[in-house]
Amino acid sequence: MNEVTILQIVILFLLVLGLPLVRGANSKKNMMRHGYLVALAVVLHTVLIFLVMIPTFSAGFDGIGGLPVLNLVNVWFHAILGTIAEVLGILMVASWLRKGPTKMGCVRWKKWMTPTFIIWTVSIVNGALIHILGML
Repeated sequence: MNEVTILQIVILFLLVLGLPLVRGANSKKNMMRHGYLVALAVVLHTVLIFLVMIPTFSAGFDGIGGLPVLNLVNVWFHAILGTIAEVLGILMVASWLRKGPTKMGCVRWKKWMTPTFIIWTVSIVNGALIHILGML
């Protein structure tokens, strides 16, 4: 496993770590911890995207057309799902921070949180498979 995959697993762990905080007693303190864990995960993921993923994708873009169809589909599937998860994550964290973390400004995004987590998880698993199987 490479460093990027390990960091993605750490990011996913941060998201999973925040889940019990909103499932258990819904105290303001638990919600704040959840928000900070998600914000940290989004920041780490954003840094990873700009430092590793975009340069890797750009460098290999010319050769992408020569990939077998299954590999090509997996690479684009990962890129699209990852982009969706990143944009939704940024929007949720921004809405939380915009009103101030104590005001819980992200509540209107609650119905999008589980689908975003699922999309993010599928994207991470797909990305790990791309690297482990050497598809890119």
